[in-house]
Amino acid sequence: MTLSRRTLLIGGTGLSVLLVSACTRDTDPPPAPTPDAEPGRGRPRAILRSEWATDGFAQGSTSYLPVGATPEDRVALARPVADRLFIAGEATSTTAANTVHGARAEGERAAAEVLRVAQEGERIVVIGAGVAGAAAARRLTEAGASVVVIEARGRVGGRVRTIEAEGWPMPVELGAHWVRDVQESSLLEDLVALGVEIGIADQRSVRGAGGEPIAEATGVDDAVARILAAVSAQTEASAPDLPLASALAQLAPLPEGAPPGALSDRESAALAVGELGARLGAPARRLSTRYGISEQAPGTDNLVLGGYARIVDELLDGVDVLLSSAATGVDWGDEGMRVRLATGESLAADRAVLTVPLGVLQGGGIEFEPPLPLAHRVAIASLGVGRLETVWLRFDEVTWSDEAALWALADPEGTATITHWVNLHAVTGDAVLVGLIAADRVTPFLRLDDDEAVTECLASLQPFFDAE
Repeated sequence: MTLSRRTLLIGGTGLSVLLVSACTRDTDPPPAPTPDAEPGRGRPRAILRSEWATDGFAQGSTSYLPVGATPEDRVALARPVADRLFIAGEATSTTAANTVHGARAEGERAAAEVLRVAQEGERIVVIGAGVAGAAAARRLTEAGASVVVIEARGRVGGRVRTIEAEGWPMPVELGAHWVRDVQESSLLEDLVALGVEIGIADQRSVRGAGGEPIAEATGVDDAVARILAAVSAQTEASAPDLPLASALAQLAPLPEGAPPGALSDRESAALAVGELGARLGAPARRLSTRYGISEQAPGTDNLVLGGYARIVDELLDGVDVLLSSAATGVDWGDEGMRVRLATGESLAADRAVLTVPLGVLQGGGIEFEPPLPLAHRVAIASLGVGRLETVWLRFDEVTWSDEAALWALADPEGTATITHWVNLHAVTGDAVLVGLIAADRVTPFLRLDDDEAVTECLASLQPFFDAE
């Protein structure tokens, strides 16, 4: 149950809520698509794109391990604080970081930790209505706890954002849109049970800047795994960790007399790093060679074709959610907790589950009193926040003949703005292309207006479009 504006009454360590308006389903307004206009030959009819890097309630997309960080930093961040504050999200997962199913599992983990120490009748505040917060709230509610979820946005879902936009043939996913590592999670089955359509994007096309097919296009996933393993093996356990970019520079260039279309180890590794960037949003100059490259979720690319937000709606069904209420401070101590809101109100509770994105914690969006323990502060500072954006283009007609669902541009010099695309025509039959902008390319792209962004997209797409 999603609740709109409330008056909050504080009493002791409890939390009481007086409803002053009817239940509503509030949502953020969708990004304004470019008006339908007569496009030029090959230009899209409409564009929709994400802006996670500049979103104050996200401040980035996913987490990753930069040089100097280890999986232990995720473990440290997940440790309960005085059995009052419990932190969860994809950034605390050591087995499925930067994934939806990892966030869900961490929310359930935090809820179980709360239930081990909570007494009957205690009040629990869950901060954040993304996947982790929704999973924690569901688990706590089913156990009989008194739970309220507070969410800074006017909608639930966090970095899962499904847009129902007029004129588009399907719901547009501007946040998470993949389900991977299905052997370790029931997420795929759960989405299907909710009626969410899933497509399998298992054919890949790799091209050079001139549109020439790259010989290694088949079996590129296996090639990526082999290359990354070889790069990782160059740094022995006793040696200092290296940025992935430094490790790539040690690989051999293409030998003379190599066949046309062949890639050197260095170029192949650059292509592999592009794959990582499209999943983690991490620049090769910061990503840890020893630990960062191992966090790529394995498995077939299962593409959510609209409706990812249903998993959050299902988890929050029947749970009290207070929207448009950003947490600005968390005070914790032996006697309980108080969560301060940007509205000037506050919530008193016995315990809290904190599920805001890592970028918000790094940006100081929430003040803690007393400060978080040193181990938590070190972990927050050590982890990296990935920058990954999505741009959707809707065309009147298909102006390409490449039938692969996944397109990758071999760009060893790093000059292209977008090197990875999803060709939805191969999956759904609709003339829609989805581009993934990662790491250092994000900021320049976000500065473009929609018309400039379309022009930039078409330049990146040129190797995949037909010559005419």
